[in-house]
Amino acid sequence: MNFLDLLEGKQIDQSLIQNYKDWAVYLKDIKGFSQNTYNSYSYDLADFLIFLNHYKASIITNNDIIKLELKTLRAWLSDLTLERNYLNIYKKPLSARSRRRTISSLKNFLKFMKTRSDAYDKPFSQIILLKSPKIPKSLPKSIQENQIALLLSELEAVSKKSWIKKRNKALFYLLYGCGLRINEALSLTLLQTKNLSSLIIMGKGGKERLVPVLEIVQSAIREYVISLPYKIAESQSIFIGDRGSPMQARTFQRDLKEARINLGLPKTSTPHSLRHSFATHLLKNGGDLRTIQELLGHSSLSTTEIYTEVDEVNLEKTYRKSNPSINED
Repeated sequence: MNFLDLLEGKQIDQSLIQNYKDWAVYLKDIKGFSQNTYNSYSYDLADFLIFLNHYKASIITNNDIIKLELKTLRAWLSDLTLERNYLNIYKKPLSARSRRRTISSLKNFLKFMKTRSDAYDKPFSQIILLKSPKIPKSLPKSIQENQIALLLSELEAVSKKSWIKKRNKALFYLLYGCGLRINEALSLTLLQTKNLSSLIIMGKGGKERLVPVLEIVQSAIREYVISLPYKIAESQSIFIGDRGSPMQARTFQRDLKEARINLGLPKTSTPHSLRHSFATHLLKNGGDLRTIQELLGHSSLSTTEIYTEVDEVNLEKTYRKSNPSINED
């Protein structure tokens, strides 16, 4: 659904909607946000505008944004924790993590508007004061090392078609063997398979990273490409659905779900958990945190530490080995 359609019939001034449109173009074309992030930010701002219309019970203009106060922002954040009694984007209460994102979305919009007018300095200074909800620290769940081969074998058995078995195997290896996100793997083109020693991956926020590809992963990809029953252009993704259209992430999610149910594995055994497992198993087997950070495409090392599940002993061992000040002693 077009996020602008969600404002249809709401009392939102057209000049404000135009600023909304300009900001959306900035997110996608200038900042290079992924489709998922772009959608989330767009929905978040639409939600805020609809809330503001409901809260003030009057038409909302750019002037209302300029005059934003902290108490209004707090009221919105509180409203996101409730079952709403009016029609808005989010009908059910949002988690703390999602509420933190909504703050980032509105902050991004106000920062964008600041570049156009100093009048937006005040609302930006107000949202800076807004405290983000605390998120309980929890490590992502990975799949046990001795379950990986079983899961792959069961995944291949899900389909009766040979080429789909090979497709799922190649995709599985890209997630677990290279640590790719599902959408990153699905974007792999035929041209990229010409040289599989390494892949240039476009990650979140348009950030590029170089990922080496193991021989076992290369072989799985080549076997799949050779088995393709459809002709595709070099610029097209190699991953396609049963009828020849571009493969959707939910297709692989469905097949992996069937495989993990057959094995009695937990619900946390998802495509993204294969990426978790890639990092976790590397770290547990002596992998360097900095290297894993680069492979995952994380901007911060602290993100990698949280993202991977590792026992304190191995983490300390890696830290001591890589820290120059300790080695000098």
